[in-house]
Amino acid sequence: MKKPVLFVLKMPFQDHEMPSISNDSWFCTHCAMIEGALAINTHWENHIEVRRIAHKKPRKEVIKYLGEQNQWLPVLIINDREHITDPIEITAYLAKRFGGAAPHP
Repeated sequence: MKKPVLFVLKMPFQDHEMPSISNDSWFCTHCAMIEGALAINTHWENHIEVRRIAHKKPRKEVIKYLGEQNQWLPVLIINDREHITDPIEITAYLAKRFGGAAPHP
């Protein structure tokens, strides 16, 4: 069975279309949540492939799986067909499937 693929943004990143409020850079709150869950569930990276990609679109790696209209991150691709984009659902899925800490309800 092929490993699920998790796409998250490389952070911090620049968004030239939206200058940062700190005039520095941004982070994605949803991707940051995923990175936090990965940090406390380090064993998940034995079971999934994590790809940290640039903020700038087009995100060709994601388009390959979901098409040009669906470049939202984070996204977990399961078996090349199913996908999850909600960060709470992603972390709950990973905890249920591979064990470890899950998001508190």
